[in-house]
Amino acid sequence: MIIGIPKETKDQEARVGLTPKYVKRLVDQGHGVVIQKGLANLAGISDDEYIAAGASVVETMNDVYDAAQMIVKFKDYMDGEYDVPIRKDHIIWCCFHLGENEPDFTITNKMVEAKATGFAYEMLQTPDGIRSIMVPMSEIAGRLTAIIAATLCLLPNGGAGVCPTAITGSKRPKYVIIGGGHAGYAAAKVAEGFDADITVFEAFQNRRLYLRDNLPTAEILTYDVETINEYALNCDVLINAIYPYPGMPVPVVPRETVKKMHDGAVIMDLAGTNIIETMRYTTISEPTYIEEGVVHYGVDNMPSMVCKTSMDAYMQITYPFIEAVANKGLKKACEDHYELRKAINFYDGQIVNRDVGVTHDMPWIEFDPEIIKE
Repeated sequence: MIIGIPKETKDQEARVGLTPKYVKRLVDQGHGVVIQKGLANLAGISDDEYIAAGASVVETMNDVYDAAQMIVKFKDYMDGEYDVPIRKDHIIWCCFHLGENEPDFTITNKMVEAKATGFAYEMLQTPDGIRSIMVPMSEIAGRLTAIIAATLCLLPNGGAGVCPTAITGSKRPKYVIIGGGHAGYAAAKVAEGFDADITVFEAFQNRRLYLRDNLPTAEILTYDVETINEYALNCDVLINAIYPYPGMPVPVVPRETVKKMHDGAVIMDLAGTNIIETMRYTTISEPTYIEEGVVHYGVDNMPSMVCKTSMDAYMQITYPFIEAVANKGLKKACEDHYELRKAINFYDGQIVNRDVGVTHDMPWIEFDPEIIKE
């Protein structure tokens, strides 16, 4: 099989589909690998390293798609990528993010019309319900969120001039975190290291018990919209660590609450939009804006800023499935691996994932490996 790895177009996105280490593994097993020129320069990985691993280099993104049967990218499709020549025989890997509150009809319709196969990394799910790639990426994002929030509290960065760590004789800084999953917990652990006053809102009782045992200085409260908004009014840092799901009532924090927060308070949002009404996506190049007197940060690819760490973490999870499809073929790989059956979004002109269908209000079917024609 020929595997193609195109460059990412998202602002300052340094993560790529495969590093030279994994390219070499595929080449050693008899597969061909084609990369786009300058693929991982931003991450400090030269084309020569890929060539040494056995890859070939082509000039453009379209050249990658023309040459390859399996496309292994990382981020979701952006402006500048929608016109790539997707074919019926393409198997495409990326973080599609199509089963959330914000539909992307452009790539969804293109995948359906091309009858291509698409796997979404973020939907790789173990039988016990763990979304494998979200664990390390959420941990990285959560920890970075608390670290970056600390810098945004500083007066020169638009903050109120509140020290983000506890200082003897002064009131402790107040962190409110919506969601106690992997990202929220990671953010709370960093804030706990600051000796901050922390409140975490979490919906599930078993998770609240886990947080209670592992965040001994934090206040752990049941997820409740009214209480969240009450606590937000007096916090120094508000961190949203939950993502909207289809049909979820949003926003959780309306503009009226943000208006009443103190000037220079900081809002960090891992979801980027919908949960907090005043939040919109920002970029690594232009990460913040001030609205209603509050500093907003909505970068949704924070792990790219620590690309060496994040690529190492996610490829340990994704590579075995990519290899399985390359070596076993699509049908056998899906029969053998439960995670692949959960992650497949598109096959032969059909949406085969419920969340993608519901989000886009389009017809969908339950995936079964038996529908694969090989």
